[in-house]
Amino acid sequence: NPKINPDKQTASQYFTIFNKYTLEMRYPLSLNPSSTIYALGFFEAANGWYDFKDYNPFKLRRSVGLGMRFFLPMFGLLGFDYGIGLDRFTQGGALKDATRFTFMLGFEPE
Repeated sequence: NPKINPDKQTASQYFTIFNKYTLEMRYPLSLNPSSTIYALGFFEAANGWYDFKDYNPFKLRRSVGLGMRFFLPMFGLLGFDYGIGLDRFTQGGALKDATRFTFMLGFEPE
């Protein structure tokens, strides 16, 4: 349901069926074992459904973005992503409504 804000969902609003497709291109900036650094670009498409009768694998929410990954011995993974939700653009809407900054520490969520 595109009217549900994913940031304000309650436990009763979680999806039972979920599809996610990810394409990520990483470019190594430093392969030093003490601090491996990658720049990356990504494309993702995903959606969730409450019931199988509503399931449509081709109706997906899409996003693109750029990021950095730092593999540091003292922290593990340290990551920064900046993504743009392609389906969040509205006529006359601001770009900031469609963008999101993400910070990761310790592991990379799947």
